[in-house]
Amino acid sequence: MVHRSKFETLKAILTSEYWLLLSLSGVFFCFFARGSGANFFLNLTGILLVIELLLGNYRIKKIPRWYLVFAAICAYLVLASVLNPYAHSNLRYIKRLVRMVIIVFAIHCLSQKEIEDRVKLLFGGILALAVCWQFAAHYLYHMPFGTYRNPHFLANFAVLALPLIVYLFLVINGWYKLIFIAVGILDFYLLLRTGSRPAFLAIICGALFVFIFLTRGWHRWLGIGSIFLISAVIYVTDYEGIGTRVRVLALNLLKEERAQIWADSWQMLKGNSLIAWILGNGLGSSLISFPKYSVPQYSHLDFPHNFFLEVLYENGIAGFVLIFGGLALVFSAAIKKAVKTVGNNQSILLQSMIAFLLIWFIFCSLVFPIYSNYTLIPLGFILGIMLVLLEKISRAGDIDQESRV
Repeated sequence: MVHRSKFETLKAILTSEYWLLLSLSGVFFCFFARGSGANFFLNLTGILLVIELLLGNYRIKKIPRWYLVFAAICAYLVLASVLNPYAHSNLRYIKRLVRMVIIVFAIHCLSQKEIEDRVKLLFGGILALAVCWQFAAHYLYHMPFGTYRNPHFLANFAVLALPLIVYLFLVINGWYKLIFIAVGILDFYLLLRTGSRPAFLAIICGALFVFIFLTRGWHRWLGIGSIFLISAVIYVTDYEGIGTRVRVLALNLLKEERAQIWADSWQMLKGNSLIAWILGNGLGSSLISFPKYSVPQYSHLDFPHNFFLEVLYENGIAGFVLIFGGLALVFSAAIKKAVKTVGNNQSILLQSMIAFLLIWFIFCSLVFPIYSNYTLIPLGFILGIMLVLLEKISRAGDIDQESRV
C-alpha cells in the first residue's frame, strides 16, 4: 500500500496540468517574443506528452477521431517522403512537422484536465507580455524588426496576435479590458511599422470574412465599416509608405516578384515525373530544386511563396488532397459550429480562430515555406485550439439534445 501510495503521488506530480501549461507557454513566448528558443520547450512538451501516455492519464483509445485522422495525415506525409526512393527529404522539415503534431496533442491533453479559469488567463498574460516585449525591442532599443531579423517575421507575430487580442478584450470583464485595448494598439503599431502588404491583405480578408459571414446585426456593419475606414485612413495618409506600395503593386501586379516566382514554380512542377506528381519530391525538396528554375534576379528566393504550388511539388497530388482537404474540413466544421452557437465565449473564441486560420493561410503562404517553424508552430496552436473547441461544442450540443428528449 505504501508503494502504491508513493506511485500515485509521483504520478500526480508528473502529470500535473502545470507542466504542460509551462511548456506550451514557453513555446508560445519563445517563438513570438524572443524569436528563438522554442525548440527546447517543444521537445519538453513532447516528453511530457509521452509521460502522460505511459502513465495512462492520456489514453489513445479515448482520443477523438479528428486527432487520429490528423496524425494519420502527418504520418503519411513523413512516410511518403522518407520511403519514396526518388524523393529528397529534409530531416529538419520532418522534425518541424512532428513538433507541430506534439503541440496539437498537448493542447488536447491539457483540455482534458481541470484547469482553473485564472490559470487560463496565463496565456492572455503571455500574449500581452510578448507584444510589450516586441514593442520595447523596437521602440526602446531601436531594433527595427523587434527581436526578429526580418520585417515579415515581426509582421507574422503582429498579424497573428490581433485575433487573440480581440477575443481576450471581448471575453474578459472589468478593468482588465483596458490592458488589452493598450496591447491591441501596441500590436497594431508594430504591424504598421513593418509595412507588410501580405500582412494587411491577410488581416483585412480574415476580418471581413468573420464580420460578413459569422456576425449579425449592428456588429456586422460596424465591423465592416471600421475595416474600410481604417484601411482608407492608412492609404490616404500613406503611413509608412503603405499607400504608395499598394499603388505600385496595383500598377505592376503582373510584374510583381511573386508572379514571376509562381511562373518559375510551375516550370519546376512541369519537370515532375509521374511518381513525383502523385507522391511528391519529398519534404523540403523545393529548397533544392527551385533555384534551378528561378530567373536570375530572384535566384536568392528558394521556395515558391505559394502553399498550393509548394505542397503539389513536395507532397504530390496525394499529399495536396490530404493537406488541403483536411484543412477545408476543419474550416467548414468550425464555420458550421460558429454559426449555430452565437454569443457565448466558446463561439467568440471559435470565430477568432477562424480569422486566425485565414490570416495564417494568406500571410504565411505568401511569405514562408509551408514546413518552416514560422508556419507550423502557429498552425499547431490553431489546430489544437480549434479541434478542442469543435469537440466541446459538439459534446455540449449532444447534451442539449438529450435534455430535450
